[in-house]
Amino acid sequence: METWSTLHIFGYGETQLIGTDFNKKVPTSALISVLAVIDDVYSFKPEENTATKEYHAINIFNDMFADWQTAQQGIEGWRVQFADLNKTALDELVAEIEAYTPPAE
Repeated sequence: METWSTLHIFGYGETQLIGTDFNKKVPTSALISVLAVIDDVYSFKPEENTATKEYHAINIFNDMFADWQTAQQGIEGWRVQFADLNKTALDELVAEIEAYTPPAE
């Protein structure tokens, strides 16, 4: 597994993994393990926050934090410390993105 710096899960349907020498985008719908990461970050939503599970972007910065940006106007997102995230789910998603090859046309 290569070292990555940033993982973006975009609400418009793409997931992007960025590292020193790579920048790979994959259709989110093609990723089996993405839901576990989304659920994990969402589980840290502050109790008083009224955001739904609809997101604009989920940005995860390796060894720093995850940042949930809501899709709802006027509702703030939240951050989660990287150490609190489900490392197994994250590792599985990163490996899946790295291994992804687009289907032949």
